Amino acid sequence: GATVQVKGDEIAKMNTTNPLQAMQGQTPGVSIASTSGQPGADMKVSIRGLGTVGNSAPLYLIDGVGGDISTLNPADIESMSILKDAASAAIYGSKAANGVILITTKRGKSGKPTIAYSGSFGWQKATSMIDRVSSADAAILYNRALESDGKSPRFTEEDIQLFRNGADPYGHPNTDWQNLAFQGNGFMHKHNVNLSGGTDNVKYMTSIGYQHQNGIMVNSNREQFNFRMNLDVRMTDKLDLKANMAYIHNDYDDPTNSYVGGGSDQIIRQVNRIAPWIPYK
Repeated sequence: GATVQVKGDEIAKMNTTNPLQAMQGQTPGVSIASTSGQPGADMKVSIRGLGTVGNSAPLYLIDGVGGDISTLNPADIESMSILKDAASAAIYGSKAANGVILITTKRGKSGKPTIAYSGSFGWQKATSMIDRVSSADAAILYNRALESDGKSPRFTEEDIQLFRNGADPYGHPNTDWQNLAFQGNGFMHKHNVNLSGGTDNVKYMTSIGYQHQNGIMVNSNREQFNFRMNLDVRMTDKLDLKANMAYIHNDYDDPTNSYVGGGSDQIIRQVNRIAPWIPYK
């Protein structure tokens, strides 16, 4: 059938916080998009377009068991296979109607214990902002709008001059709401330690991962801790035992607002609507 495979080494090179981010642009016929810029936000995946009006997400199988790919440590992935057509996904039943993504995690190999460390850090920032007019220009435009509607202007020439020269920063401010909201430093870093080895009869792989991501919006952060242990035991010539254990702990911070309630999406909406002549404190 129609399948695409992405190697774990290629995913690791991307230095992403979510395995799906590393697949963007790497898999033909698969659309992957972020639902928001919030740290740790879900990714929307559609294989060969939308096939239903309901939930169009594919089926994720991690080492043969259903799970959430966004909670996986990218450094633990050995390979990912995407089954795109009905023929290849048919063995998984109706849950595979929107495609299947098979994830295989790394396992131990015979030999001396091997310790590997990988880490990265970086910064994120907004690529562009909406250009907002100053308080003085906004007041002039607002007066014109009122006058064209047959009403009296709201601001006097003295008000406009005070907006322009900044002599009265609290009574006649020129507030940059975008600059106030997007003061997060966008710093992100992640670390992973992997221990693997074993004998012909017992093989093991253990990994510990940590990542922290600060958003570009104030008080928008994500902290994640991962632990995984995969164990392979050859019981007899005809019986093998495979045991997988995984633990994840996620902490999310998302700012709220007292104006209309809701999360950061409402803050983004408001900072582009509130007039610059309103003082921020």
